[in-house]
Amino acid sequence: MTEEPIHTLVLSGDAGIKSAQDVATTLREAIENHARIAVDTQTMSAADVTTVQTLLSAATAAAARGGQLAMLAPLGPPLTAVLEQAGFLAPDQTHASFWAPISEQPAGH
Repeated sequence: MTEEPIHTLVLSGDAGIKSAQDVATTLREAIENHARIAVDTQTMSAADVTTVQTLLSAATAAAARGGQLAMLAPLGPPLTAVLEQAGFLAPDQTHASFWAPISEQPAGH
């Protein structure tokens, strides 16, 4: 039996608090339909701490279903800026390893 390929989910545009419900819905639908998801944030134009919380929550939900949600390399500049400014990339942070992107597929695809 072969492993399911990674589904790439592109989050684009404003993924901040104004769009939090839409982002959460998109992530939930992907989790319901795919076991392995790589999130591409390269075309994101805005992100905030709500984006970070939504992605961490989605990763937890995917894991609870026996799946995996990971970040695709490279992370988009708005998300990277939020992660750096809020200290989420510090090695001692609980979820620091989640933000280490995978590079199994090219960004934007």
